[in-house]
Amino acid sequence: MKILLVQPPRYSPDGHANFDAVEALVTPGSADLMILPELAGASLPRADYLTRVRELARGSGMAVVGGSHYDDSGPGGRVNRGAVAGPDGTLLAEYDKAHPYGLELRSGVVPGRPGGGFELHGRRLHVLLCADLWYSASLAGADGPDAVLVPAFSVTRWDGPAPARQLWQHMSVARAYEFMTYVAVSDWHHETTYHGHPCAGVTGLANPCPHTHTGFFTGPPDAAVSLHELDFGRLDAFRRDRSERGFR
Repeated sequence: MKILLVQPPRYSPDGHANFDAVEALVTPGSADLMILPELAGASLPRADYLTRVRELARGSGMAVVGGSHYDDSGPGGRVNRGAVAGPDGTLLAEYDKAHPYGLELRSGVVPGRPGGGFELHGRRLHVLLCADLWYSASLAGADGPDAVLVPAFSVTRWDGPAPARQLWQHMSVARAYEFMTYVAVSDWHHETTYHGHPCAGVTGLANPCPHTHTGFFTGPPDAAVSLHELDFGRLDAFRRDRSERGFR
Protein backbone atom coordinates (compact mmCIF):
# COMPACT_ATOMS: atom_id res chain seq x y z
CA MET A 1 0.00 0.00 0.00
CA LYS A 2 1.35 3.43 -0.96
CA ILE A 3 0.58 6.36 1.33
CA LEU A 4 1.15 10.05 0.73
CA LEU A 5 2.05 12.27 3.68
CA VAL A 6 1.02 15.85 2.97
CA GLN A 7 3.01 18.62 4.68
CA PRO A 8 1.67 21.96 3.40
CA PRO A 9 4.07 24.93 3.60
CA ARG A 10 1.63 27.19 5.45
CA TYR A 11 -1.59 27.07 7.45
CA SER A 12 -4.59 29.30 6.75
CA PRO A 13 -7.53 29.91 9.11
CA ASP A 14 -9.62 29.52 5.94
CA GLY A 15 -10.18 25.78 5.54
CA HIS A 16 -11.11 26.17 1.87
CA ALA A 17 -7.70 27.76 1.21
CA ASN A 18 -5.97 24.80 2.88
CA PHE A 19 -7.86 22.26 0.75
CA ASP A 20 -7.16 24.31 -2.38
CA ALA A 21 -3.44 24.22 -1.52
CA VAL A 22 -3.50 20.45 -1.00
CA GLU A 23 -5.24 19.91 -4.34
CA ALA A 24 -2.44 21.88 -6.03
CA LEU A 25 0.26 19.80 -4.30
CA VAL A 26 -1.07 16.29 -4.97
CA THR A 27 -0.73 14.29 -8.18
CA PRO A 28 -3.89 12.20 -8.76
CA GLY A 29 -3.38 8.45 -8.56
CA SER A 30 0.07 8.68 -6.95
CA ALA A 31 -0.89 6.61 -3.89
CA ASP A 32 -3.66 4.53 -2.34
CA LEU A 33 -4.13 6.88 0.60
CA MET A 34 -3.17 10.42 1.60
CA ILE A 35 -3.05 11.92 5.08
CA LEU A 36 -3.66 15.63 5.67
CA PRO A 37 -2.41 17.45 8.77
CA GLU A 38 -4.59 18.35 11.73
CA LEU A 39 -6.93 21.33 11.22
CA ALA A 40 -6.65 21.25 7.44
CA GLY A 41 -10.32 22.20 7.55
CA ALA A 42 -9.72 24.96 10.14
CA SER A 43 -13.21 26.01 11.33
CA LEU A 44 -15.23 25.03 8.27
CA PRO A 45 -18.83 24.03 9.01
CA ARG A 46 -19.18 20.25 9.20
CA ALA A 47 -21.04 19.95 5.90
CA ASP A 48 -18.45 22.05 4.05
CA TYR A 49 -15.57 20.10 5.58
CA LEU A 50 -17.05 16.73 4.59
CA THR A 51 -17.71 18.00 1.08
CA ARG A 52 -14.07 19.06 0.67
CA VAL A 53 -12.73 15.74 1.97
CA ARG A 54 -14.99 13.77 -0.39
CA GLU A 55 -14.17 16.00 -3.36
CA LEU A 56 -10.44 15.64 -2.70
CA ALA A 57 -10.80 11.86 -2.55
CA ARG A 58 -12.75 11.66 -5.80
CA GLY A 59 -10.49 14.11 -7.59
CA SER A 60 -7.27 12.40 -6.52
CA GLY A 61 -8.49 8.81 -6.83
CA MET A 62 -7.15 8.10 -3.33
CA ALA A 63 -8.62 7.49 0.07
CA VAL A 64 -8.20 10.65 2.15
CA VAL A 65 -7.64 11.02 5.88
CA GLY A 66 -8.89 14.58 5.97
CA GLY A 67 -6.91 15.98 8.88
CA SER A 68 -9.56 17.67 11.03
CA HIS A 69 -11.59 20.80 11.68
CA TYR A 70 -13.26 22.45 14.64
CA ASP A 71 -16.87 21.29 14.69
CA ASP A 72 -19.31 23.51 16.58
CA SER A 73 -22.46 21.66 15.50
CA GLY A 74 -22.81 19.34 18.49
CA PRO A 75 -24.56 20.11 21.79
CA GLY A 76 -21.49 19.45 23.91
CA GLY A 77 -19.26 22.21 22.56
CA ARG A 78 -16.46 22.59 20.04
CA VAL A 79 -14.75 19.30 19.06
CA ASN A 80 -11.62 18.70 16.98
CA ARG A 81 -13.07 16.22 14.46
CA GLY A 82 -12.12 14.59 11.16
CA ALA A 83 -13.24 12.09 8.55
CA VAL A 84 -11.92 9.55 6.04
CA ALA A 85 -13.32 9.26 2.52
CA GLY A 86 -12.71 6.46 0.02
CA PRO A 87 -11.54 7.09 -3.55
CA ASP A 88 -15.17 7.23 -4.68
CA GLY A 89 -16.07 9.78 -2.01
CA THR A 90 -17.75 7.28 0.32
CA LEU A 91 -17.41 8.19 3.99
CA LEU A 92 -15.31 5.41 5.59
CA ALA A 93 -14.78 6.69 9.13
CA GLU A 94 -15.11 9.63 11.47
CA TYR A 95 -12.84 10.39 14.41
CA ASP A 96 -12.42 12.98 17.17
CA LYS A 97 -9.53 14.19 19.27
CA ALA A 98 -9.90 12.69 22.73
CA HIS A 99 -7.12 14.76 24.33
CA PRO A 100 -7.32 18.46 23.43
CA TYR A 101 -4.00 20.10 24.17
CA GLY A 102 -2.61 23.49 25.19
CA LEU A 103 -4.24 26.27 23.18
CA GLU A 104 -7.26 24.07 22.51
CA LEU A 105 -8.04 23.61 26.16
CA ARG A 106 -7.72 27.32 26.83
CA SER A 107 -10.05 28.11 23.93
CA GLY A 108 -12.79 25.74 25.08
CA VAL A 109 -12.28 22.69 22.85
CA VAL A 110 -13.78 19.63 24.56
CA PRO A 111 -12.70 15.98 24.37
CA GLY A 112 -14.35 13.92 21.66
CA ARG A 113 -14.67 10.23 20.95
CA PRO A 114 -11.43 8.22 20.51
CA GLY A 115 -10.05 7.88 17.00
CA GLY A 116 -11.81 5.66 14.50
CA GLY A 117 -10.78 2.75 12.31
CA PHE A 118 -11.54 1.61 8.79
CA GLU A 119 -10.45 -0.96 6.22
CA LEU A 120 -8.68 -0.32 2.93
CA HIS A 121 -7.50 -3.06 0.55
CA GLY A 122 -8.10 -5.64 3.27
CA ARG A 123 -5.96 -3.87 5.87
CA ARG A 124 -7.08 -2.34 9.18
CA LEU A 125 -6.16 1.31 9.57
CA HIS A 126 -6.70 3.49 12.64
CA VAL A 127 -6.68 7.28 12.98
CA LEU A 128 -5.42 9.20 16.01
CA LEU A 129 -5.46 12.98 16.09
CA CYS A 130 -2.14 14.51 17.11
CA ALA A 131 -1.71 14.33 20.92
CA ASP A 132 -3.86 11.17 21.11
CA LEU A 133 -0.78 9.25 19.89
CA TRP A 134 0.90 10.08 23.19
CA TYR A 135 -1.59 7.92 25.10
CA SER A 136 -1.14 4.18 24.55
CA ALA A 137 -4.69 3.68 25.82
CA SER A 138 -5.84 5.32 22.57
CA LEU A 139 -5.02 2.03 20.85
CA ALA A 140 -6.17 -0.30 23.61
CA GLY A 141 -9.51 -1.00 21.91
CA ALA A 142 -8.16 -1.10 18.36
CA ASP A 143 -8.27 -4.48 16.63
CA GLY A 144 -4.61 -4.92 15.73
CA PRO A 145 -4.29 -2.03 13.25
CA ASP A 146 -1.87 -2.54 10.37
CA ALA A 147 -1.15 1.20 10.33
CA VAL A 148 -1.88 4.11 12.66
CA LEU A 149 -2.48 7.36 10.78
CA VAL A 150 -1.82 10.60 12.66
CA PRO A 151 -2.85 14.05 11.42
CA ALA A 152 -0.80 16.47 13.55
CA PHE A 153 -0.22 20.16 14.23
CA SER A 154 2.85 20.04 16.45
CA VAL A 155 2.88 23.51 18.00
CA THR A 156 5.89 23.75 20.29
CA ARG A 157 7.26 26.02 23.02
CA TRP A 158 10.89 25.18 22.16
CA ASP A 159 13.08 27.73 20.36
CA GLY A 160 13.34 25.46 17.32
CA PRO A 161 11.82 22.29 15.89
CA ALA A 162 14.57 19.81 16.88
CA PRO A 163 13.45 18.88 20.45
CA ALA A 164 9.82 18.27 19.47
CA ARG A 165 10.93 16.28 16.43
CA GLN A 166 13.07 14.05 18.63
CA LEU A 167 10.17 13.42 20.99
CA TRP A 168 7.72 12.69 18.17
CA GLN A 169 10.14 10.32 16.46
CA HIS A 170 10.77 8.39 19.68
CA MET A 171 7.04 8.25 20.48
CA SER A 172 6.12 7.11 16.95
CA VAL A 173 8.74 4.36 16.97
CA ALA A 174 7.68 3.24 20.45
CA ARG A 175 4.05 2.96 19.37
CA ALA A 176 5.04 1.18 16.15
CA TYR A 177 7.08 -1.43 18.00
CA GLU A 178 4.67 -1.81 20.92
CA PHE A 179 1.64 -2.40 18.70
CA MET A 180 3.52 -3.99 15.76
CA THR A 181 2.15 -1.47 13.29
CA TYR A 182 3.26 1.32 10.99
CA VAL A 183 2.77 4.85 12.33
CA ALA A 184 2.41 7.59 9.71
CA VAL A 185 2.34 11.27 10.77
CA SER A 186 1.36 14.24 8.60
CA ASP A 187 2.16 17.67 10.03
CA TRP A 188 2.48 21.23 8.76
CA HIS A 189 5.86 22.59 7.68
CA HIS A 190 7.99 23.75 10.60
CA GLU A 191 7.80 27.41 9.51
CA THR A 192 4.02 27.35 9.99
CA THR A 193 2.55 29.08 13.03
CA TYR A 194 -0.76 28.76 14.85
CA HIS A 195 -1.85 31.82 16.85
CA GLY A 196 1.79 32.85 17.03
CA HIS A 197 3.08 29.45 18.15
CA PRO A 198 5.58 27.71 15.85
CA CYS A 199 5.10 24.23 14.42
CA ALA A 200 7.85 21.59 14.69
CA GLY A 201 7.14 19.84 11.37
CA VAL A 202 7.17 16.21 12.57
CA THR A 203 5.94 14.50 9.39
CA GLY A 204 7.32 10.99 8.94
CA LEU A 205 6.85 7.23 9.02
CA ALA A 206 7.74 4.87 11.87
CA ASN A 207 8.50 1.30 10.75
CA PRO A 208 8.58 -1.48 13.39
CA CYS A 209 10.50 -3.87 11.14
CA PRO A 210 12.99 -1.93 8.98
CA HIS A 211 15.71 -3.60 6.92
CA THR A 212 18.42 -1.64 8.80
CA HIS A 213 18.72 0.09 12.16
CA THR A 214 18.48 3.48 10.46
CA GLY A 215 15.00 2.78 9.12
CA PHE A 216 12.89 2.95 12.26
CA PHE A 217 11.80 6.50 11.36
CA THR A 218 11.88 8.25 7.99
CA GLY A 219 11.39 12.01 7.93
CA PRO A 220 10.72 14.80 8.18
CA PRO A 221 10.79 15.36 4.42
CA ASP A 222 11.92 18.51 2.65
CA ALA A 223 9.12 18.28 0.09
CA ALA A 224 5.48 19.16 0.73
CA VAL A 225 4.43 15.60 -0.14
CA SER A 226 6.30 12.38 0.55
CA LEU A 227 5.46 8.90 -0.70
CA HIS A 228 5.94 5.77 1.42
CA GLU A 229 5.19 2.13 0.68
CA LEU A 230 3.96 -0.07 3.52
CA ASP A 231 5.26 -3.64 3.24
CA PHE A 232 2.49 -5.57 4.95
CA GLY A 233 4.03 -8.94 4.03
CA ARG A 234 7.10 -8.00 6.02
CA LEU A 235 4.92 -6.70 8.86
CA ASP A 236 3.01 -10.00 9.01
CA ALA A 237 6.30 -11.94 9.16
CA PHE A 238 7.53 -9.64 11.95
CA ARG A 239 4.36 -10.30 13.94
CA ARG A 240 4.73 -14.08 13.55
CA ASP A 241 8.33 -13.89 14.69
CA ARG A 242 7.41 -11.78 17.72
CA SER A 243 4.69 -14.27 18.65
CA GLU A 244 7.01 -17.26 18.29
CA ARG A 245 9.56 -15.58 20.59
CA GLY A 246 6.95 -14.96 23.28
CA PHE A 247 6.16 -11.28 22.73
CA ARG A 248 2.41 -10.81 23.11
